[in-house]
Formats: sequence, C-alpha cells, structure tokens
Amino acid sequence: MSMKNVLINSMLLLLSLITICSCDNSFLNVTPETEITSESFFKSPEDLRIYCNKFYAYLSSPMDDRGSDNVVAKNITNETDYRIMRGLVTPQNAGQWYGYWSRMREINYFIENAHKAKGNADNINHYIGIGRFFRAWYYYTLVEKYSDLPWYNRSLQTTDKDFLYKKQDPRSLIVDSVFADLQFAVDHIKPNIDGNVSKTTMTKWSALAWAARFALNEGTMRKYHPELGLTDDYKKFLQLAVEASQEIMNSGVYSIYTINGTGERSKAYEALFNSTDLSKNPEIIMYRDYDKALGLMHNPKSVFNEDTGLSRNLMNEYLAYDDNGNLIPFHDIAGYDTMSYTNIFLKRDPRLSQTYMHPGFKMPGYSDIAYPNLNIGGYLQIKFYPTTADQIALGSTAYTDVPIFRYAEILLINAEAKAELGTLTQDDLDKTIKLLRDRVGMPAPVLSDWLSNVDPALEAEYPNVSGPMKGAILEIRRERRVELACEGSRLEDLKRWKVGQLAAETPKGIYVKALGPLDITGDGIPEYYISVDGTGLSDIKKKYPGANIISYNLNSSLFSLSEGTKGYIQITDQVNSFKFLDKYYYYPIDVRDLAANTNLYQNPLWK
Repeated sequence: MSMKNVLINSMLLLLSLITICSCDNSFLNVTPETEITSESFFKSPEDLRIYCNKFYAYLSSPMDDRGSDNVVAKNITNETDYRIMRGLVTPQNAGQWYGYWSRMREINYFIENAHKAKGNADNINHYIGIGRFFRAWYYYTLVEKYSDLPWYNRSLQTTDKDFLYKKQDPRSLIVDSVFADLQFAVDHIKPNIDGNVSKTTMTKWSALAWAARFALNEGTMRKYHPELGLTDDYKKFLQLAVEASQEIMNSGVYSIYTINGTGERSKAYEALFNSTDLSKNPEIIMYRDYDKALGLMHNPKSVFNEDTGLSRNLMNEYLAYDDNGNLIPFHDIAGYDTMSYTNIFLKRDPRLSQTYMHPGFKMPGYSDIAYPNLNIGGYLQIKFYPTTADQIALGSTAYTDVPIFRYAEILLINAEAKAELGTLTQDDLDKTIKLLRDRVGMPAPVLSDWLSNVDPALEAEYPNVSGPMKGAILEIRRERRVELACEGSRLEDLKRWKVGQLAAETPKGIYVKALGPLDITGDGIPEYYISVDGTGLSDIKKKYPGANIISYNLNSSLFSLSEGTKGYIQITDQVNSFKFLDKYYYYPIDVRDLAANTNLYQNPLWK
C-alpha cells in the first residue's frame, strides 16, 4: 500500500470516528467510554479535556538507559539503537514513517476544532494550549530523530495533494514552530486547577519544563553539530533554556525532596523511584500514577537481574572521598580499575549505592543476600526496584509511581545552559548542583576548583569541550549523568554533545582478577566459580561445604573476560561489534517513503 493510500485511509477513519476517553484527576485512570462523531463533539471545555486525555499516553517514563554507555544489556537483537550501531539499519529497512503523521493529524484535528467549544475563554485556551504543547512535544521528538521534517500545522484532508507530497521543511523552521507552540502553551495552560498543581496532567510548569529541556537540547545540538549549519543560533536556545528553568525555580512551586523515613531502603533519592505515591512529592513535576486497587500496574523489576545491568563506565563516574574527606574522581584512588566488587562502594557518592545493588542487598521478601547475574555484567540496577515482595512477582505486579519529569532536571538544565553560555557563577551552582549534593550529604561544588582542576578523564570522555568554562561544563555533565542515571536521557545526551562513540564502546561489568572462585560479598566464601571448562569446581565445593556456589563456564556463558583469564566482564558477542558513525546521529528515511513522495530527500549523511 502506498504512503498516500495509508494516509488517506487513516484520515477517513479519524474523520468518521473519534474515540473519546473518560478521565478522573489522573490521566492514567483513562478507559474507553463511548464513541462520538466529530459533529457532536467539541461543544464545551469538558469535551476538550476528555479529548486531550488520549495525548498523555504519548509521554514516556523510562526506567533504564539501554543503548548508552550506562548499561550492559543482553537480548538486544531487535532493538533499534543497537541495530544502528551494528550497521544493520539502512534506508532499505528503516521502516516507513507515515504512522507518525496519523498521530500528528489527531493532534492537529483537535487544535483546529477546539475553538468550536462554547464557554469560558480561559478554560478553552487552556486545553488548546495542551493540544499545542503535545504538537510541539511530538514534533520535537521527530526532529531529534530525523532533523528536517514536513511541517503540518493543520490536519490533512484527502484532497491535500500538495501537503501529502510536500518536501521536508528545514530544521530551523520546524524548531521555531515548535517553540511558538510551546510559548502559546506556557501562556495559556493554567498553573493550577482550583488551587491544586496537578502532577499527572499538564500545567504551565510542566510545559515550561519541557520547553527548558528542548531548548537545552537544541542549543547544544547546534553548538556541537556544525553539519546542521545552525551554529550561529545556539545561544538563543540556551538562553531560552535558562529563562524557562529560571521561571520554574523562581516560582517556588517545586523543591528537592530531602526527607524520607528511616530504614535501609528509605533514602530520599532512592525513594523517588520506589514510591507508591508521588502525588505530594515536592520534586515531582509530572509522574505516571499506578494504582494496585485499580489494576494499573507495571514491571520495574525487569531492570533488576534480568536483561540489563549497569556498566563499570557509569560506576567510575561517581565521585569518591579521599582519606581527608575531600571529593576526588574515583580514578584518583589507587587501584580503582581493579578494585573488588565489595570495595568500589566504600567512600563514594551515596547515589552509587542507591542506584547500583551493593554488597549485602536483599530482595524484598527474601532472607538471603541477592547474587547478581554475571551474564549482564554483575552490576545490578536497584533504582526503580520495588520494596515489597508482592511487587516482584511474575508479570506486571508493581504499583510504584514513575517520575516523568522532576525538579532535579530543571536545576541541571539551568546550570548546564549557563555554563555553555559562559555565564555560570558560584551563586548559580549554590542554587542548582549544591541542592542535589545536599540531599545526599555531599560537599558543595566550588566553581573555582572546577575551572582550575579539570578532570583529565572527563576531558578524554568529551574531547570537543573547550573554552574558559570547560571544567564547569564537564563537571555538570558528570552530575547530570549520576543524578539522572537510568531515567532514559543518557543516549540523547551523548547525541546532542556529539560523543555518540561513547555508546559504541564495548560495555563492561565487574572486574574479575582471576579464574576460579569469586567472592562478591566480602565474607570470604565464594559465591561464584568462573572457569573455562568447569575444571576444579568439585574441589571448591568440597572446600566450602553448604555454600551456594554458582558456576560459570566461559565456553558456554554469554560473557568473557576482557583479558582472557582476568579482566572486566563483557558480553562476548558485543565485543568490538558496535561503532558510531556521524550519520547515526540521525535516522534514515525509508526508500519506500522516498519512492512514494519523490519530493522528500534523504539526510545527506545517509546518501
């Protein structure tokens, strides 16, 4: 079927039937209620609210960083990000993009019909603002993927031959249009409803939050990607990021969450990701609301000991304390690169042990210490892992709420944008990064120290950073990586900073000093036995009678060691199998789309 026919069919379907959903205060509690023709709808602000509910399903709430240098992942065969880095995605198999435009038409259809509603003008504009926000949000996600796109500011009709067959508009036009929509959204979406600031539906503040995120992304893309030909404009967007984030900061509506109960799994940072009720959390700008009583559940336990482990590379980025209590890079600790699993958690940024499974960790409902799966590197993710046994049963059984946007990111955006602009001051750090460190009891950052003592490891990681603010930019990137680990932003950060090659490095897990018994709990009793062929296992079991020793045979296991008989765990079929070419910063247009619309052009990097 041609792209035109698919577009026409989807248009006719959408014109003839609009699926409307009922809703309460949480956009997740949405179930199909009835079907109403377009002629009988759009009569009141309530109709607009009901229609808008469907848009919230578009928003994602990631719980891992698959595809980036933060993880060691298996079962990646069909995942797009890994397929790209293996050279398996081409214009011949990229997949047609007409599906995007049916969803875009759904948004445009709402925007152009919403004015038909009768009632309070502010209420009507509130929902039109939500519609325009989602158009901006959806378009910018496509800009990040393709760059140039056709701009459609109204719903397509079957007679719109010129629109159906138009060529891409330049990125600059699309982005300006996106920010025009965002400005309308910020100006018209209400900051609260009846005095309550919603955390599950759009407010002025959540619109500002996305405007800040998109502006930072666009500003850094233009700064670090000269192939776009838009370098002269990067400061404009960084300034927009500063202004949007600053408005949220000045509002006093949100603050960093610092108080939580007592007990092993009640740390304030960690509790953001395993709470069953984020509705009152002052840091949450928007979240996905799950509810056991309503049967609204999900599966965060999949991040723990199943398909994805965390990387040694990410672990190395967490700061350490020297013997005098000063913060230093982990690589300044003697023997850091071959340090045992037990010792790497000692005297480190507390966010490390609230993100990585630490020695002695027990799964909820279990009395035994948890053992990590070495086939995913051995470093397990506990961020987002539930704290009660009923939530880690088979299937989607968890009812923890999941953050979509939190205030910590706003502080990071503000600091990064100012550093990239060269305007960052110590006062700025005190109002942003210091608050994140205060939460976990770490010393405050000192700008003069950042600028005069540039970390050589960060310099090597991000070689295209330069200028007088170099040290600050690098350290803010460290803070961002650590604070937002596993929240789905890392790969996009690597792309906008033009260091995609970091994602293509062979992922590595824990360090193994030699074949044979391996103790990761520090109790002197091995939990694992690693060998080439299983030789010697029986002797070890006799030496430690009653011990639960898991055997890994390198001839049959998924992993190998980076130096043969010792080194870092790495998934064998991923060793040196990834690369990141410049064209991978963008996605190709499928040749079938190019054939269906000959006015479209392929991204030059993919020709």
